[in-house]
Amino acid sequence: MLFKLFIRVCARKKKQQARYFIHEHYFHRKANESTNNVSVSHFKHVFKQRCLPIVDGYTCIIADCPICNNVENRSKLYVNKRTGFFMCDKCTFNGSWNILEQILLKQISSEKFREIILLKKNKQRNEDFDKKWKEKKEKCKNIMDLTTNEYDALLDNFSFPPVLQADMSQLQCIYDKTSNILYFPLIGLNNSIVGYKSVTTDQKLEHTFPATEVSGCIEYKQCNSKMPLQCESTAVVVGMIDDLLALISQKSSNVIICLPYNLKTLPQRLLPYMESYNKLILWFGNDEISWYTVRQFAIKLNEKRCYFVRPTDVQPRPKLAADIGCNLKNILQNVQSVWHKSIITFHELREEVLSDLQNIDKVQGIKWKRYPTLNRLLKGHRRGELTILTGPTGSGKTTFMSEYSLDLAMQGVNTLWGSFEIRNARLARTMLQQMVGMPLDENLEMFNLYADAFEKLPIYFMTFHGQQALKVVIDAIEHATYVYDIAHVIIDNVQFMMGTSNDTKFMDRFWKQDDIISKFRNFATEQNCHVTAIIHPRKERIEEGLTTASIFGGAKASQEADNVLIIQDNRLSSGRGKKFLQVAKNRYSGDLGIMKLEFEKSSLSYSVKTKLKNTEDDKLCLRQTQVITD
Repeated sequence: MLFKLFIRVCARKKKQQARYFIHEHYFHRKANESTNNVSVSHFKHVFKQRCLPIVDGYTCIIADCPICNNVENRSKLYVNKRTGFFMCDKCTFNGSWNILEQILLKQISSEKFREIILLKKNKQRNEDFDKKWKEKKEKCKNIMDLTTNEYDALLDNFSFPPVLQADMSQLQCIYDKTSNILYFPLIGLNNSIVGYKSVTTDQKLEHTFPATEVSGCIEYKQCNSKMPLQCESTAVVVGMIDDLLALISQKSSNVIICLPYNLKTLPQRLLPYMESYNKLILWFGNDEISWYTVRQFAIKLNEKRCYFVRPTDVQPRPKLAADIGCNLKNILQNVQSVWHKSIITFHELREEVLSDLQNIDKVQGIKWKRYPTLNRLLKGHRRGELTILTGPTGSGKTTFMSEYSLDLAMQGVNTLWGSFEIRNARLARTMLQQMVGMPLDENLEMFNLYADAFEKLPIYFMTFHGQQALKVVIDAIEHATYVYDIAHVIIDNVQFMMGTSNDTKFMDRFWKQDDIISKFRNFATEQNCHVTAIIHPRKERIEEGLTTASIFGGAKASQEADNVLIIQDNRLSSGRGKKFLQVAKNRYSGDLGIMKLEFEKSSLSYSVKTKLKNTEDDKLCLRQTQVITD
């Protein structure tokens, strides 16, 4: 609904549409990023060959930078232990492991690497940002330059907690009184400003520039020379600026960090900045997104040093907790470790069970807006589950799944599509038409408007097509899950990873499919990610309808799956009747049932349509789009 309102409002303001959209690739994966299959031991071995001492950090291997050769002031090189991505804290050098390995092994010189076009682009991007930030500062005022009355008025306008002006000035924020926007710089390695977060009084919207892969965050440190060393090595991590200010106002922690993109994603470029902290306390609130994000970000940051504030109604995110009169310092004294032992007792699970019961609506997962019947049956879309979708050939499995996943992506569920049967361009066109609800070929003049809106969705596409090896696919999915915080993976379809050799025995194909299902089951559980796999049914008569036993292969697919969805199409057997989706298995709640599927060709959609109304939502959408360019 919000996207349709978004498109409608922007269409009315066609003259201003160029200002409404961010033309950066906000979510989508860059073509030059590749999956790293090198082990940490290999990283260490290469550095040892070059006789470079290393420090094995929480998320990175740290060594003296062999590229910039800064002798007077040693620069540090950070190499991500999971992806191999490297970056220097003093210069603009960064890139993939294969380039760094060639430099370390002297296969190419660092001087030659300096000439690589990617480096020039990074340098140009930094210069462009410096120029943009300088322009912002020229028309803004520093917080310390405001009078007491002006500062008090600012706190009232933004509904901020009573933060001292001296504490606010530590954040180096600047205020544009004309447009009523507050800018908070994002600090990266070497205390450089690498981006900013802007806040407006209108709905207190936060926007980050650059829109993706920033290497800095907002950090507050108490000015106290007697601060114990353990306090300096502990930081509270929050997602929003008002949470940061709430903690500052109560002097709840000596070090507080505000992430650049709230809970949407945690850029791997930010991980080196957080290496110096031995303890990270994640405090994200008690809504459904926060529940999953704590676990996902903790994996990235190294679970052994991560703690979290248990999400309950009496312990919401810091701003809300302060509003209801909670003592934030007392809450932080009762944090719990994310890291769990292999064997635990009910005593250790007791609070978690109680928390689940108190927040039953939140743990059910993300709700669909296009399919209310699925909300009634499945209760929601949850991480860590495996869903199997099957149906006769030509019944519309891919079309349904594209809209099914689009619905979730429009609500912020980071989605990875693996379409081995249909080209990505065709799949993207289908999803784009489902989003706008009208034929694209009849509205070409609006294509750029629609495409800009679609480009902001957190949807990624794997470039595989046709037969693929299971290991290659799993490696790509693991990489995307780590780098882009993927919450939903779609595999269309499993048969394309089973091999096509003529001498493959029939039972061998059953065994191979069982192995594929087992791998995806383990991946969903270990990575806390939802996997939806499309599998063709057996070649059998469908007059009486398909069942879970109709899924091709052995019984492992239906046994391992948390949910089994079957598209039943009576028209294929009799030429009459209806098409509907059957929930044949539901491990979460046990509710089974059917949902009618009525296909509308103009929008390629199975969802129930609702008419747009010219309400206050239109005005809200317009205000949101006008802030984007800031």
